Amino acid sequence: MATKLENLKDLFLEQGRELHDAAMQEQKELPEILKDATNQQLKAIIDRQLKMAKTEISYLDEAFKKLRVKGQGEKNLCCESIIKQTKALIKRSKDAEVRDAAIINSIQRLNHNKITGFGSLTSYAREIGQDEIAANLHKALEQEKSIDEDLSDLAEWEVNKKAASVVL
Repeated sequence: MATKLENLKDLFLEQGRELHDAAMQEQKELPEILKDATNQQLKAIIDRQLKMAKTEISYLDEAFKKLRVKGQGEKNLCCESIIKQTKALIKRSKDAEVRDAAIINSIQRLNHNKITGFGSLTSYAREIGQDEIAANLHKALEQEKSIDEDLSDLAEWEVNKKAASVVL
């Protein structure tokens, strides 16, 4: 049974644990998705995403330690669902360019979940007087935005164009 959220700190902790789980899921699942990508820029971005997930775990672990609370516990069902859908799309993609386009979309969906999460957590941390934690979470937010922008550029200027020209 889930605990009651009595204040903003409780909400911060619950959503922080969900983001921690999202980053852990990425660490586990993205290497498999990386193997299915064919575009070299996409592979480099996925590698950045993996490194960023490791950094996010570190930031969140540091926050939990500073607040003297357990860091694990909440499952990020959104992330779990996106990863499951991504694997299904990869299996069904007959063409490498279409598969790369699907992978970009999926990683952006993961990023958007984390962008909203880190944005909210940054704000919550400031409100509960944890400016140092907020600063680290803001760094994670900016990195997620940067990766998202790079994925959008890659999709728009290269991958989607190649996928659109596929005729089976």
